Amino acid sequence: MRIFKLLILVSSASLLSLPAYSDEQIVVKDGATTLSLEELADTVTRWTPQMRRAAIQDEGDRLELINLALANKKLAEEADNYILENPQHKTEYRNGLLAYQRDFMLRKISDSIEFPDFTELAKEQYTVNKDKHALIPERRISSHILFSSPPGRDRGELTVEAQAVLDELRAGADFLEMVTLHSDEPGAVQKKGRFNRWITFGEQGVSPRYSEGVFSIENVGEYSELVNSEFGIHIIRLDGIQEKSYKTFEEVKAGMIKEMEDEYRRLAMKDYISQFQMTDEVIIDQQALEAILEPYTEQQ
Repeated sequence: MRIFKLLILVSSASLLSLPAYSDEQIVVKDGATTLSLEELADTVTRWTPQMRRAAIQDEGDRLELINLALANKKLAEEADNYILENPQHKTEYRNGLLAYQRDFMLRKISDSIEFPDFTELAKEQYTVNKDKHALIPERRISSHILFSSPPGRDRGELTVEAQAVLDELRAGADFLEMVTLHSDEPGAVQKKGRFNRWITFGEQGVSPRYSEGVFSIENVGEYSELVNSEFGIHIIRLDGIQEKSYKTFEEVKAGMIKEMEDEYRRLAMKDYISQFQMTDEVIIDQQALEAILEPYTEQQ
């Protein structure tokens, strides 16, 4: 384990409980670099729960985390010194700080937004647009017989064979027997031809043509017409229907209110940012601007 020469004036456990020290109280000192109570306490707030737990329970982990905070402080100081010695990078450095300052300010404004109570509006929207907010779409489960055929291969003869099997099924032939005799799907006999998944219309991960075939059947126990997919030709039997239903308002309330708050925040932030746009009094040195853009003109 690494050994650190640190002057630790209060324990990490004390830091987490924020004792009554001055914010400028020095907690860590390493040469000319220090971490005040305020700085280190703020750092601890940004640790993950796992990191805080490690700092409390393990002295080695605590020192490693303090070392990381101290190294970050030293790097920041090194950046300031570097700019003093290399002023040609001052603008780049300043622009980086500007980007952070912008993000910092926007985060603080966003965090400070107070939301109205959207409960009544959510109830109204739930009633007016129930399909959007609470619909549980119809789901179906099926079985099928697959006559395998890669894309691009002529399926003329295979279609005749599949249609003959479909006619037999509609005349009363045993489905499992037909699965055993004709299905090319791996494991079809063991699964008894079942497509072991309840699906909604157009569900992702299911061949669109298979999905259309399942939802073209009117009644449980009936068969689709022949369905051509990228896998071959299917005879599909409808085995079950779960009718569409609706979640209660209480089930969707939290999600609806969060959507409304997100939209409220978006509009509030847009309004806040708009006050910093260019005013009618802006002055632009067009000649200087053209000079800046000139080296890039030939690249267009």
